[in-house]
Amino acid sequence: MIAVVLSVLGVSLWRGSQQGARLAAHQTDAANNPAQANAAVYRDQMAELDREFVMGNLNYEELKAARDELSQRLLADVSAGGLSDKAEVHVPAASDAVPWHKPWRAIGLLVFVVPVSSMLMYSVLGEPAALDPMALKQGVDTSVEMTPEKLAEMATALTRRLQDEPNSMDGWVMLGRVQRAQGHFEESAEAYAKALTLSRDDNLSIERAEVLAQKNGGSFAGEPWLIIQRVLTADPHHLNALFLAGSASYAEMNFNTALRYWERAREVVPADSPDAPELDRAIAEARGKMGLPAIPPRAVSAAETQASKAAMVASSISGRVSLVKELQGLVARTDTVFVYATPVAGSRMPVAIVRTTADKLPFDFVLDDSTAMNPAVKLSGMEEVTVRARISKSGQAVAQVGDYGVSLTPVKPGSKGLNLMVRDTLQVTP
Repeated sequence: MIAVVLSVLGVSLWRGSQQGARLAAHQTDAANNPAQANAAVYRDQMAELDREFVMGNLNYEELKAARDELSQRLLADVSAGGLSDKAEVHVPAASDAVPWHKPWRAIGLLVFVVPVSSMLMYSVLGEPAALDPMALKQGVDTSVEMTPEKLAEMATALTRRLQDEPNSMDGWVMLGRVQRAQGHFEESAEAYAKALTLSRDDNLSIERAEVLAQKNGGSFAGEPWLIIQRVLTADPHHLNALFLAGSASYAEMNFNTALRYWERAREVVPADSPDAPELDRAIAEARGKMGLPAIPPRAVSAAETQASKAAMVASSISGRVSLVKELQGLVARTDTVFVYATPVAGSRMPVAIVRTTADKLPFDFVLDDSTAMNPAVKLSGMEEVTVRARISKSGQAVAQVGDYGVSLTPVKPGSKGLNLMVRDTLQVTP
């Protein structure tokens, strides 16, 4: 909208300056050549008579008589070398002419003033926080205190925005998180459902399962459990699903099942992850509920830690995933991008995987032991792997018809600067 306003104002200024230049030129010519100015006046009067005739204010005889009179006056003025008393014309002096300057200064001022003033007005009258996805990630988490009034204002602003942009997936997610923070769980679940019609993101599905459980008073029976099981069936190592499955089982006092889910999650979470201490405490609590002894933490020396990090860096694979120009219009910004390494032969299970979205392309990736799906099968233990990139509209871990992809093989661990250019539709094999 700002660009449109600037374009209209800029064109108006430019044309206005050109018209001023033409007027100045006419004024200068009139001052230098009075005869030409006199003739121009008579031409205007002739044109005025023609307009009066067309409008019916003069008949043909009256028009002819008036034109003859004007012609005689023009001949008399020309022969006299000046203007007649009946047709006196004021010709501006050359000093009155205004020279034409390109309006760069005015246009530059507009380009600066209009966006700045618009942003200042929106910061006062609008709701900037409602348009910031990071401010609402995992609920509302801004630097200012979120009062019920502020949450209500944000919900209203988002609702108005979504009336104009019903296909904004981020907008529906933000609305769902704001309504969840307000305690409006039913409305929040509906907002998540609309977001999921635009992007089949498993993380959003897990968030919706949490909201549905809150709506049911903390019970995961029914649809919440079905969502968790569906996500884990597609991706057995989905961390958020494993966390929530363990929490749901623990809430149902099924400590054995909770322990099993949390231990599976612990196998995937790196030791230096901020989630690791909390997960360890949950595992210890579940074991305590079952009467099992706590697992003593193993002391790891600084030398072992340094050696492990060095080995991980040495065996890592890095590069860039990009998309050819011809496919950019066919890939949505919210499509899921998987980058992973699999053994050259044998199992198709990734030994390392990272995940992002198409709006991050081109994407610089690093595959190493910290991105392993199974701690028992790591990238550092492979001699050669196949590195693949896949763009998925469904967001499913299993390749689907219509996915785009590219693969590079064989690749040795430690390879750097790989270029994975996605050009073609992925060939899905059973």
